[in-house]
Amino acid sequence: MSQPLVTALLRGLDVLRCFTEQKKVLGSSEIARLTKLPQPTVWRLCQTLVKAGYLTVEPGDAGFRLGVAVLTLGFAAISALDIADLVRADLQEIASTFKAAAGLTTRERLRMICLQRFEAPNAMLTVNWRIGSMVPIANSGVGWAYLSGLPGRERDALIEEMSRADPELWRKVEKAYATAMKGFAKTGYVVNADVLYPGLTTVATSVLRPADGRLFVLNCTVLSAVTSADKVHREIGPAMRTATDRLRTAMARGVAG
Repeated sequence: MSQPLVTALLRGLDVLRCFTEQKKVLGSSEIARLTKLPQPTVWRLCQTLVKAGYLTVEPGDAGFRLGVAVLTLGFAAISALDIADLVRADLQEIASTFKAAAGLTTRERLRMICLQRFEAPNAMLTVNWRIGSMVPIANSGVGWAYLSGLPGRERDALIEEMSRADPELWRKVEKAYATAMKGFAKTGYVVNADVLYPGLTTVATSVLRPADGRLFVLNCTVLSAVTSADKVHREIGPAMRTATDRLRTAMARGVAG
């Protein structure tokens, strides 16, 4: 059975692929020639991509150029690979040891996006979170760990942005977030129990990549009903700290960057 396709999305990606190192600025007629799409269709696609930030308009309507949004996506996809390779063994071991899911995430606007995920064959979880899945920063363990790794002013600015975007959500989780931050100050990891997904506990840590100052988050998610708070703090938290310390050391030595 064939999979459903979103034709407009595929056409939009074809438009973006027209831009190369040699063809940094293109007009709609040139894009139409390269994609073999009707020029009115190309014009509508380009205007949509401009609105989303994936294309910009050159001064004097001289053509289009790739926007920051598409460059950011490309950078995130490429630059995350080294870190993913370095932390893979630790995440696999953590998932297996604690009958859990373990993963690597980073920020995408006001959400956290999953870059890598491992799940033990006998993991007892109620949510299937895959690579590419996203959760809000505001109420997720990975989001809180991301916030914990930011300098104070950047953290405050991001919290302000989140509270403006969804004030009701932030009001609901603000107290739990504050409690988690107090715990982080003592332990070096964030615990989010039953806040994002009832029945699930996430333990998360953040690590800063020296090469570009980008924050990544490692996480382990377990079923709350079968994982005591004592086990979280005696076993899972220290395992997450160890994995993060190893990754931090590897990056400091220039292995990933």
